[in-house]
Amino acid sequence: MRKIRNIAMATTGLVVIAIAMPVTALHAQEVEGDEGTAIVVTGSRFGSRSAAESVVPIDRISADELARGGRTEIQDMLKVSVPSFSTPRPSASGVGDFTTPPTLRGLSTGQLLVLVDGKRRHSSGDLSTSNGIGRGDVAYDFNSIPSMALSGVEILRDGASAQYGSDAIAGVINLTLDRTTDIKARVLSGITKEGDGEFIDVAAGFGLPLAHSGLVRATLQYQNRGGTDRSSEDTRQQYFGTNSSGRPVAPSAFFGSGTGLTASNGVLDAREATIDRRTSRQGNSQFEMKSAFLNAELPTNNGNAAFYAFGGYSDLDGKTPYFFRRAGQDQTVRALHPDGFIPYGDIRLRNIAATGGVRGEDLLGFDWDISTGYGKSLIDNNTSNANNASYGLQSPTSAYLGSTRYDQWTTNLDFTRKFDVGDDTPLNLAFGAEYREETYRLIAGELVSYANGGVAIIDGPNAGRPAPVGFQPSPGISPLDATFGKRNSKAVYAELEKEFFGRLTLGGAVRHEDFSDFGGTTNYKVSGRLQVMQPLALRGSYSTGFRAPHLAQVFFSNSTINFINGAPVLVRNLPVDSEAAKLLGATDLRPEKSKNISAGFVFDSNGLVLTVDAYQIKLRDRIVQSTQFQSTALTTFLTANGIPNIGAASYLTNAVDTTTRGVDVTLSDKFDLGSLGELSVLLAANYNKTKFDKIAGTPAEIAALGITAPLFDLTQQVRISDSQPRSKVLLNLNWKSGDFSLGLTNTYYGKVSAVAFTSLTPAQIAAVTPGYDVTLVPVSSTSANSQVIQHFKGKIVTDIQVNYDFTPRITLSAGVNNLFDIYPTQNLRSTVASVAAGTNGSDNGGTLPYNAISPFGFNGMSFFASATLKF
Repeated sequence: MRKIRNIAMATTGLVVIAIAMPVTALHAQEVEGDEGTAIVVTGSRFGSRSAAESVVPIDRISADELARGGRTEIQDMLKVSVPSFSTPRPSASGVGDFTTPPTLRGLSTGQLLVLVDGKRRHSSGDLSTSNGIGRGDVAYDFNSIPSMALSGVEILRDGASAQYGSDAIAGVINLTLDRTTDIKARVLSGITKEGDGEFIDVAAGFGLPLAHSGLVRATLQYQNRGGTDRSSEDTRQQYFGTNSSGRPVAPSAFFGSGTGLTASNGVLDAREATIDRRTSRQGNSQFEMKSAFLNAELPTNNGNAAFYAFGGYSDLDGKTPYFFRRAGQDQTVRALHPDGFIPYGDIRLRNIAATGGVRGEDLLGFDWDISTGYGKSLIDNNTSNANNASYGLQSPTSAYLGSTRYDQWTTNLDFTRKFDVGDDTPLNLAFGAEYREETYRLIAGELVSYANGGVAIIDGPNAGRPAPVGFQPSPGISPLDATFGKRNSKAVYAELEKEFFGRLTLGGAVRHEDFSDFGGTTNYKVSGRLQVMQPLALRGSYSTGFRAPHLAQVFFSNSTINFINGAPVLVRNLPVDSEAAKLLGATDLRPEKSKNISAGFVFDSNGLVLTVDAYQIKLRDRIVQSTQFQSTALTTFLTANGIPNIGAASYLTNAVDTTTRGVDVTLSDKFDLGSLGELSVLLAANYNKTKFDKIAGTPAEIAALGITAPLFDLTQQVRISDSQPRSKVLLNLNWKSGDFSLGLTNTYYGKVSAVAFTSLTPAQIAAVTPGYDVTLVPVSSTSANSQVIQHFKGKIVTDIQVNYDFTPRITLSAGVNNLFDIYPTQNLRSTVASVAAGTNGSDNGGTLPYNAISPFGFNGMSFFASATLKF
């Protein structure tokens, strides 16, 4: 251990002195090319090869391709380039609004590994607790790296834990850095058709040559994006009504109850006729982002070694709106917010990363690479335009809720060598070792954010009763929840590859990794590629994989106020090792285990490249967020054990085993149109389906309280199996003639689904579901009520862009995203008929028409224009 740390410190010192750049054994200079002929380096330690020659499926998206479409975030760029890659557009999810959860091949965020130039990138430290995709998982902050700092992105669509370690179950995304010495600058701006969401993105990068063919390159980026809003008017009753005795009564939460569409609770307050009913916000959250990135290389005099380094800093200030609190709710201090309020999350998200090392040749015949990399995620949560009702008139309207800190330090030593074994091709050998340390810290907020101020509800029908405790929308982190956790892991790995007869390539990899908190795991991979004839090759692989629980999944704890069936409930997300979680049946988290198999073919002839790859991923002990257990018996039980005020609780658990099967297809070609120019075509598709092999039953501790809900209920099941598109198809056309080029992107996002209601009567179902695509699942064998799954139909989104090379150095671009102004299917809408049957729709009383699982968001048409300078 001490030797490893000394090596890491020495390497860091050398890199700082040398001002170096990333040139690793895994990643030589990339060469751009067409689909199939583009050179890729991910997935092998033995140098680069074309994507079509790769033993496993790899997509390469160049920097120019990423820049198409006027998008500012790398994830948005990728989802219109790679059909197996998906990401939703969350709303009101706090930090998740800015670290949207990426997924690959239908799996979850945590089963995807992100690299920068072949080195492991640190994740964020935020555990998603929102009711959307990525719940119970931790995402990467892709946007912290300026897109102009990249030469491209490589996506390995295959299990790779035997090569890269934990998390590489669905695949690997490798962000490759730009190593040119030219100067680039770009100004990009846009706005939606509705006149909101305006943004500006300014970026510049420049490289300087150093001695011995070295270089240093710097990239700066500034982004400012306004929020969007696609909410509907809030027709619910906002203020107290008055009963026949002249006493105040709580306002009705039903759609139309404040505007006369449906019955109110008591006589309406006169202010109901004048209040601005655009109370809610649903859409993209606004943010301002500043980022910088540096990469450098300095070879030695004799050229046998090179120092390298890369790293960056990003700073995001974001503002996300949460659910509106009406004036008549107990959560509102009416003297502070007489007309109700929207709490805003004021979030600061920073990332610091630095990697450096030395690589060289011919050390006892081996090429070698020693590196160390440090990454840190810093997240600070504040709330404004809110209150802590238990402080009454003394409550401030803003508060610091707490922070998370996540650190990752990884050190690698790698060796590669080609052995002459007496035929035309060498035996390739690679081996190495890795040491990684991780720490996680949850920092308490200020007292008023979580404490009980002791003031009862001041006015209204519930005056004198205990007020809700904690700041809205969610109490801050208390000192009891604050925690610190750490672990380390040590790994050794090896890889072999050999080509036989000029047609058959076989490879194998093995990795053993030992974690300080749960022990060791050994994983392996075998792969092969057979060139059957000149245009046709077969390829396949089999591997085992693993995913260690993220430290945030082990230690994170928070309280949220969720609206369950229209009522606000204090929900605790409990750490698995907490007393409360143990009382409710939680057990220590285990690592996920996977078995991946893929098989396919490549047809490559005269520029036409067709690839088809089928896959199966079996996951055991999948880490998921449990059901939100809620009952009076649970609250009473926890209170009796010294843990009061919990209305509902959940925790992370290894509750399910799943099997995901799918197929990826890509077809690309170029057509010479003579005097009319050149046309490039990419047709790509993904289909996947996840089924459950095992779902854990209700824990005995929960069942003893009379709760029959399973450990992983239907809401959570549908989120895993059907909330991402099972099918996605891309048709990208790019035409170029002279100084003009035109790009047309068509993306089909398949059907997605979500549980809209956990229990409705037959009469309510008859009132709320006509005209919608739903599936009914009985609540139980003894109940007439049903759970309602809503299906949101697939949609095609078309984007168009035109470019003009004003000079050889200046390119002007303009375009329209979502050309036909496509919106997703709306949530089950609240109507007068549904209220008559005793229920709102699933649209928060008519205010939030769209579901956050939409794979293409819900902003509609937008326009953009940009100017790019290169010299």
